[in-house]
Amino acid sequence: MSQNGKLIPNLDQHSTKLLNLTVLQRINPFVEAILITAAHVTFYEFNINLSQWSRKDVEGSFFVVKRNTQWRFQFIVMNRCFHESSPLLHSDSLTRTS
Repeated sequence: MSQNGKLIPNLDQHSTKLLNLTVLQRINPFVEAILITAAHVTFYEFNINLSQWSRKDVEGSFFVVKRNTQWRFQFIVMNRCFHESSPLLHSDSLTRTS
């Protein structure tokens, strides 16, 4: 099947979830299950001093996963805008700023 010259796979929901799980487990072997997904997310940061949002270099597919080790739950973004060796942003790499 093709749309605008691009090949579109014909996968049902279950097959897509299994494929995503396989990719995530290849990157992080502790991933046990995918609990929630979103096709696309974009991260923004709010600057309180300027009262404005700025777009971050993080966007892509979003997953909330269950793991078989500590921390039991994690979110992962398969970042399409990565500039480093890893295409992931995950909850372990975020820091809270005051």
